[in-house]
Parts: sequence; C-alpha cells; structure tokens
Amino acid sequence: MTRPRACDACSLRKVRCTGQQPCPNCTRTGFQCSYAKQPRKSGPKGPRRSTRTRVCAQLESLSREAHIVPVSPIRRSQTPTASPPLERPPSSLPNWKGAFALSDVLSYLETYKDRMYPVWPVIDVARLSTALQAEETDYETSALAFAVCAGTGAQLQLKSSNQHQPFNDMSDRFATESERYRLKYDYRESSTVEAILIPLFLHFYYGARGKRLTASFLLREALSICQLLGLDKEETYRGLDNGEESYRRRIFWLLYVTERGHAMQHGTPVCLTKSIALSRQDVSGSQSSSQVLQAFHSLTHLFASVDGVLVGSEASSNYSMEILVRIQHELRRYEQWPLEWNEVQRSDVSITQHWLRMLVWQLSLSNVSLSSEPGGDDSMSFTYPARVSRDALRDISAVSFDALVAHGPGMQAKLCDITNTLLDVMTCVHCLTPEMFVQARHVLHVFCCYLARLNGNREGLDWSKNFMQFQS
Repeated sequence: MTRPRACDACSLRKVRCTGQQPCPNCTRTGFQCSYAKQPRKSGPKGPRRSTRTRVCAQLESLSREAHIVPVSPIRRSQTPTASPPLERPPSSLPNWKGAFALSDVLSYLETYKDRMYPVWPVIDVARLSTALQAEETDYETSALAFAVCAGTGAQLQLKSSNQHQPFNDMSDRFATESERYRLKYDYRESSTVEAILIPLFLHFYYGARGKRLTASFLLREALSICQLLGLDKEETYRGLDNGEESYRRRIFWLLYVTERGHAMQHGTPVCLTKSIALSRQDVSGSQSSSQVLQAFHSLTHLFASVDGVLVGSEASSNYSMEILVRIQHELRRYEQWPLEWNEVQRSDVSITQHWLRMLVWQLSLSNVSLSSEPGGDDSMSFTYPARVSRDALRDISAVSFDALVAHGPGMQAKLCDITNTLLDVMTCVHCLTPEMFVQARHVLHVFCCYLARLNGNREGLDWSKNFMQFQS
C-alpha cells in the first residue's frame, strides 16, 4: 500500500498528513498547504521540534522558489477558475500578532495581574502568556487574552500610548478582536472553562462602556455555560486536583458576585444560588494570594447575606423587623477590614458593605416603622444613613483614588446610591441633631467631590450642584 505524500507543512512539522489538497492539518492551523518540497529518502524519525516561525519561513521560501500557488479550499457552490493570487503566509508567531504587537498584549495582561487580579481573581497570567507564545496557539486562548485586555483597559480607562488615537482605542480593538476570534471556532460547543471567562470579561468591558444590554447578554451567556458545565454542582469537583478545584470554584463565585451586583443595579433576575462551597486555600500559596482569597470570600459572604431579600427569586416585599435587623447585624459583623489586604479589594469589600447596609435600610423604610427616638437598634432609625455614610467615608479615605477607579462604573453607582440616600435624609428627616447634621454635610461634600473626580462623572457634577443649592 502506497503511503500518501505529506504536504510541505506537515513534513516540516513531522506530523501525519492525509495527502489531500488542502489537508485537514493545514486547514485547522492556518498554514498554506503546498507540495513544493521534493520528496527525499526517508531517514531517522527523531522528535525534532520546530517552531511555528521556522515552519512559516520555510513554507514561504519554498513557495517563492517553486513559483507555485498554494491550494485553497473551494466551496461546493464555486466553480474552479484561474488560480487566485498568492497570499502572504503568517510571518510571525500566531496570526493575532498581525492585529497587535505581542508586547501590547503582554503589557495589558501584566496590568491585569498588578491591578485587576484582586477584583477578578481567575486568570493565571503566566500560564496565559505562555500559551499565547506556544507553537500552536488556539483561537480560544487568543480570544480569552483579548477579552481580559479589553475588560482591564476599559475598567481602568487606560489611555492609548499613541496620542493620535481616540481615548481608550486599544480596549475597543481588543474587544473587537476577541469577538472576531470567537467566530473562528465553534465556541458555542466549547466545554472549557475559558468558554465562561471570555463572555464574562467582555461583560466587564461592555459594562464599563455603558452598554448595559450587551453586557447583560454576555453575562447571561457566561452563567449559562457555567451551569451547563456543572460548576454549580458539588459533584463536578470530585477528583480534581486542589489547584484546578480552587480555580473553578473561584470562577463560580466571581460569577455569583457579578450577577448579584448587576441585578441590584439594573433589576435583572438571577439564576445562580449558593450551591457549592467556597474555594479552598492553597497551602502552598503565598501570603498575598491567601489575603486575596480571604478578601474575595468576604465579598461573597456580603452578597450571600442579602440573598432572597435584595435579590433572588424568593424575594418578596414583606419583611419583619427581626429579619431586617438580623441582616444588618450580619452586614456589620466586621466594623473594619484588615489593613494588610490589597487596597483595591479593601475598597471593594468596604464600600459594598456600606452600600448593602443602605439598601437594606431603604427596604426597612417601606416595610417597618422606623424610629426617630434614640434607643433600640439604630439600623431601624431614620438617622441610620448618616452613620453608614460616616463609616463609608472612613473606609474610602484609607485607600488611594486609583483603588476606587479600578472598580469602574460599579463603584460610581454604589457611591451615588449612598450619597443619594444621605441627601434624602438630610432633606426630609428633622430628627438629626445639629452635630449629626454638620457631620453629614461634610460627608456629603466629600462624596460629591469623589463622584466628580471619577472619570469626570456627570452624576458627580450634578450632586455637587445639588449640594451647593442645598447649602444655600
């Protein structure tokens, strides 16, 4: 039986070839399928590993020497005609380098690692960077890298290094390339965890861009894949090694927290429940990674405390004072968070804590009779927002402004809710003592300044205007 002749690309890569024109290997990897190389006598079959760059360079050289036209696949509806013009093969490592310099991608990934990993602790940058530079980088890996870069750039409002490019142009291009690379493979049939992370990071990107509907669709896609892969079931984690188990559990809980925050701000339904345990601490991990995981767990506990009350399919409009007081006590379990935590996470956990306290108080306002007299539980008093705002100012003053910027529009929305409630109380509640009123006015002024600084936020400027009118 005559063995089919291998094409040039398969021969150089030492892989089995079907002899078709083009062969399936070249179709899948994107190489030009040609037969210019003269067959030689077979020799030793040693495992010689060649890089993609060397293969592409030799293919190009062979094509020039033989003046051949590489075979292109012909659709059934087409009739073979004259040979198409010669297309230049990839001249470097994977094709995505044609859209971006490798240094740009790696730079954004390092920015994610340094500033956004505490917020979204699910990407191993070292592993992803290595995969991008491997011999056969797949489309899904490139799509994930671009999505991480897009989400990071948009959330941090990173400016392009080219002053002639529009603001944040790189983030927009990363998002476009990520979605384009998803179309290069059957991503809807992918059964990898990367299939969850790509739409999740695109959700972060579009959320930062203010495209709420697109962000909502992408988040729902990530949630659906999570459930299809069984990440919401404990039995899925049996047999996994500790590192992979912790990695997948963090993905689930990041989705859980993201879905809760999105639902509270935009009124969308939720589908995940507290169905699995939190990710376990890696005993071999560093102290910093341990603190990141500890802070992440604290954030999940805060959102879990209000499940079924502020969000959830079982939520109703009737609550007793005992239930609401219990939730407020649960939210106030920690008065202050550890100072050794990363300040990006500390700002996220603390402001989320005070934001949830304020939302539960608003719920109390419409369900129970609040008190204007001292005594009893202060969370059931009309003046409680003044205390919450004062606590929030204490925590926000202990972190840098960059730590707030890292949380994008979500942080702005939370600060707006806190500021709005405080302004309502100062306007409508007449049981504030003169001392409380002066403190509340100072807090209101500081929060208005923060909102005005956050990316030139329009709402912050409006609050400043309202504050000046209120002063007069």
